[in-house]
Amino acid sequence: MKIFVLAGLIAFSGVALANSGHSAHTSQHGHAAADLQTQAAQAQPSQSIQVSGCWIRSLPAPAPSAGYFLIKNSGNHDVKLQAAVSSTYGMVMLHQTTQHDGMSKMSETHEVVIPAAGELEFKPGSYHAMLEQAKKAPAIGSQVAIDFLFDNGEKASAQCEVKPANTKAH
Repeated sequence: MKIFVLAGLIAFSGVALANSGHSAHTSQHGHAAADLQTQAAQAQPSQSIQVSGCWIRSLPAPAPSAGYFLIKNSGNHDVKLQAAVSSTYGMVMLHQTTQHDGMSKMSETHEVVIPAAGELEFKPGSYHAMLEQAKKAPAIGSQVAIDFLFDNGEKASAQCEVKPANTKAH
């Protein structure tokens, strides 16, 4: 009997701990999202960084979605993409999907280097913007604005086309 009670308490505390961590994770990003909106409003549009070909998979709210795009850096210095914000989504995170031992793993990344005079494609199975907490699901064919924030204090903005959920590439 004591073993079952102890096992139950351990299991319950694990669930409670996991849920409290998730709550803290969401709260932390919620605060950061407000700060990022302010940062995006104050950032200067970049003359050397362009975002093109942006598209989003249409998924019903509250399911998270993903955004894909191409970033070109025509400048003489590497830049780091540090964040993205959108008024359509409560939270936008930069993620990377990697393969390890035949398994896909998605993890958040806090900066992505765009090389000088280079480009980086955010595409399915690789880097992408994780779009969460949609205020309402964007309609297929509509456009969603996203601002991309870089370590040099600049931003690049894109209009992202909403495509059907089964879209594989732009």
